Amino acid sequence: MAESTLLIFLPQLFENDNPGYLYGTIQESVLENHRIIYILGKQPEDSTSSFGSEDTCEEKRLVLGYYIKNKTSKKNMPATKLRDWLIVDKRLDKLRLYKVISEGKCIDLSRPSKVICIFYNRQSVMGSELLLQNSKDQTIAYNDHFRILANKLCIEMPKDLDIKSPNVKRLTSIVHRLVKVGLQVIIFMVNCLNCIHPILKFMTLGMHLNDYLQSWCWALKLFLHKKKVTLKVGNFLLCKLIDVFCGVMLLYCLMPIISSGFLSQHLLATAQDVVTTLRELVQWLMGIPAGLKLNYAFNNMLGRFFLYHINLWWTFLVLAKPLLELASEIFLCFGYLGLTFQVSILIDLLGLVSFHVYCIYVYAARLYSLQLSGLLALFRLFLGKKYNPLRGRVDSCQYSPDQLFVGTLAFTILLFLLPTTFMYYIVFTTLRVMVVGLGGLLTRLRYLLETLPLYVTSLWLLKSTAVANTVFLKVELIQRPGPLVMIVQTVSGSWWDTVKRCVPDPVLPTPEVEWAKLLTSLAQGKLIYPV
Repeated sequence: MAESTLLIFLPQLFENDNPGYLYGTIQESVLENHRIIYILGKQPEDSTSSFGSEDTCEEKRLVLGYYIKNKTSKKNMPATKLRDWLIVDKRLDKLRLYKVISEGKCIDLSRPSKVICIFYNRQSVMGSELLLQNSKDQTIAYNDHFRILANKLCIEMPKDLDIKSPNVKRLTSIVHRLVKVGLQVIIFMVNCLNCIHPILKFMTLGMHLNDYLQSWCWALKLFLHKKKVTLKVGNFLLCKLIDVFCGVMLLYCLMPIISSGFLSQHLLATAQDVVTTLRELVQWLMGIPAGLKLNYAFNNMLGRFFLYHINLWWTFLVLAKPLLELASEIFLCFGYLGLTFQVSILIDLLGLVSFHVYCIYVYAARLYSLQLSGLLALFRLFLGKKYNPLRGRVDSCQYSPDQLFVGTLAFTILLFLLPTTFMYYIVFTTLRVMVVGLGGLLTRLRYLLETLPLYVTSLWLLKSTAVANTVFLKVELIQRPGPLVMIVQTVSGSWWDTVKRCVPDPVLPTPEVEWAKLLTSLAQGKLIYPV
């Protein structure tokens, strides 16, 4: 049987030069014919009670070696009967392997052997949050040694950080208590909003307020669980800070020109302009639009029907003016919570001003779709076919002369009325597409404000180890024969990949626009919804 390859992961430096026991874990693969020894740290000689033997459970640390710093300490090395044992010493301020025992066999380090010693910076690997994120969020392959190492160091980290000064412990305890109180308050507010969710789901501002509180719950829970500000939480907090700052500054600049009731008056004035423009547009369609001679009776009926709905909507806005003034004051209060709330208010105002346009669009689209489906069904009559809904296919069919006569008459009526319907449909569909497009731009602007990668970008530009997501191996040149020595350096990936990994979890990306589906819906007269 061929000799197995031995991989040894060693820290580049220890916290101090005092002799002590090396602890870590061992993994081996029979199929790949190699063994891996992960040295995670060093403990003083008098702390062996926290260690376990090779047969103990994984929760206890495994003794795997001993660290010596000079010739004097070599004489006082403890004897061992363990099958796996490493002795590490220090020469020229660098750690090196002094003795290696693997599976009960002593390896001669003065000759070429299948031993690879990989030195890593313990603080860099533990501090590379994206590397730790990979080790938890994805399935770790057996040969993915650095993710395994990062995961094991993350588990060992709390054991090494138990010792804190009293002032730090007191301050940490106060912060955690305040965060817990804030979390309970936010959870109570979320529960209150859930009670009126059937009403809030029709308002962009209401849904954004609910998502806003849910995001704070996520951030505070993650802070309490990790006991630190992670990349995602830091990005979230900085985005909220900038969001509130921009929102307050915008309202501060607009306050001199915004008086009491200004928002409702401006809304009514804008709605009146829209109503006037729509009236003129419908009256133009009731005539001879673009020189087209439409069916007079049908055109006049549709025009009067749509004018009635426009006047009805304007009457409703005038009667609801006191409620609009109250709503405008409430909206201004929400505007102080940030620029994203102001964008949500704009989306709601856009929907309120253009609601009658949406109603007319629905009527025109339904009528156009009905005429298209009727023409398609009657066209099959001339071919002697009909659609079978049970089998989902077109079958042959024998029609009587009366059926053919009535079908031909209906086909002719629908065909000659189609241009009139199509004219109203294409005009109000264009208005609907403009409103949906503007709402989609505002929604994507709000998403951009919620995910501004300023915190992550600054760390990436400063080449912080927190955003490192891969490693670089450097081979150390040694003049004498012996094990291969490699140095690990954590490096950052691309900026875009780093940004995508640090988007806060509660902030869901906006759905992509399915252009083929959208164009098909427009051609078939199906309703289009906000994107």
